Amino acid sequence: MLQTEPSFSVYADGEGLINIEKVDLNVKEDIDEFSFAENLSGFGNLGVVEKEDGDMEPVSVNGGDVEDDWKKMVDVDPSNPVFLKNYAHHLQVNGDLNGAEEYYFRATQMDPKDGEALMQYAKLVWELHHDQDRAMGYFEAAVHAAPKDPYIHAAYASFMWEIDEDDNENNETSSAEESLEVDHICYDPLVLRNHAQFLRQTKGDLEGAENRYLRALSADPGDGESASQCAQLAWELYRDKDKASGYFEQALKAAPTDSHVLAAYAKFLWEVDDEDQDMEKP
Repeated sequence: MLQTEPSFSVYADGEGLINIEKVDLNVKEDIDEFSFAENLSGFGNLGVVEKEDGDMEPVSVNGGDVEDDWKKMVDVDPSNPVFLKNYAHHLQVNGDLNGAEEYYFRATQMDPKDGEALMQYAKLVWELHHDQDRAMGYFEAAVHAAPKDPYIHAAYASFMWEIDEDDNENNETSSAEESLEVDHICYDPLVLRNHAQFLRQTKGDLEGAENRYLRALSADPGDGESASQCAQLAWELYRDKDKASGYFEQALKAAPTDSHVLAAYAKFLWEVDDEDQDMEKP
């Protein structure tokens, strides 16, 4: 059976992070008698310490070569997504991007709902191969798996910025063609909405943002946020009171208690009233 010398020394700091100080994996031929993954269940941060910015920093396991220790763990249980992801991270921070790509990919196969692994794999696909469609697909999957993760959204926004910059530098397509190109790639309303927000807040591209919000709303007519954003852009871009009112009605029906929708609608009514009064002045 699997031997450990010494036995696991597990410590938790004030934030509950787990650090295993010494693990000596001497794999015997009769390893089937012992399920390594089951006995380590719950140690989600095995061999790494989470830093303040959310990154994972490898620590020494068994006081020796971290890479050898992680490789042994992967060899013991090659289908364990935690081991695969942490080994991939170790390779990545040490400059072996091709090796990291392989193990992040294997981690995504073992756990397709791990947003972090999907995001890291997408970043490496883009960095190593500049494969826009493939990277986009994995970024979409990452956002869908972890819709509230700020690091994933930041990485996705950075990726969208880079592909926009590449397109602008190469002058391969016009802005309208670029918009259609991304639309054909993506049909997920959550991703479309996030991209629209990126275009509006970071790039200042209101027309592009409107395009994405309209597509998100088409994919999910019950999306109150997208309907509200369509209303705001219809008013901001075209001063189209009727069109904006229609979208606001749809937004209020979908999300009648959403404070952001209510605030946007109140602002719209205030501005419409001000414009009407200005028009009535002699």
